[in-house]
Amino acid sequence: MHSTTTTDLSILLQNLSKTNDTHKEKVVLIKTGALNPVHRAHISNMIKAKEHLERVYGFHVIGGYLSPTHDQYVQGKLSREDFLSGYHRIRMCEEAIKEANQQHWLGVDKAECTAPKFISLSKVTLSLQMFINEVIQLEKPIRVIYVAGLDLFNRCHGMVAMREAPWNGVAVVYRSGEKESLIQSSHSISNERLFYVRDDTPENQAEAVSQISSTQIRQMIKNGQSCHNLTYQSVLDYLKTIPSPRS
Repeated sequence: MHSTTTTDLSILLQNLSKTNDTHKEKVVLIKTGALNPVHRAHISNMIKAKEHLERVYGFHVIGGYLSPTHDQYVQGKLSREDFLSGYHRIRMCEEAIKEANQQHWLGVDKAECTAPKFISLSKVTLSLQMFINEVIQLEKPIRVIYVAGLDLFNRCHGMVAMREAPWNGVAVVYRSGEKESLIQSSHSISNERLFYVRDDTPENQAEAVSQISSTQIRQMIKNGQSCHNLTYQSVLDYLKTIPSPRS
């Protein structure tokens, strides 16, 4: 599924060339999802996961990817009016990464979105991990860790397979209002495949970011409300260029 046409490895190679930390385990992050549209919490969660994994576990995160989910899955979730094609969702992710000034380590992975059919998040993660290590052959393989919000971790059965896989893992980012009983019973500092990113930013600020949703943004746009604090201006500008499905 992954190839040089879908997945740009240049960021990983550049970051590897800049480091002298040869003893640290190299990690790449991936976040899948509809991203319809991408918003501030998507990128914020990737940044939080990177900082936590490096600070607490001593990993060296050499890159990360936003991976928009296949149209087949997103069309099944959304109305025709709300659905945005994979092409547009990829473009908006690219714009958001640039506006957030995270292009030195974040990119957009097109493999999932351009696959012949919907692929589960565990298979997407494993495929990326295999592809990276086929191309970049280090003495110790590069690990790909999936980044999930606490809401996804609580409801998605695929998380079980992810955290039991031989050598990847899941970084779960706290989301306000979500129950922590499952993650607290599953997580320990010695667990090598499950990492809980508990927010340490000021409570009101953390809650505001973690509560952002694409559904909320779509509704606010329909109502003519400003939502620049929820997503990026470049994303809002791009949305204005997409013809209405009714036109």
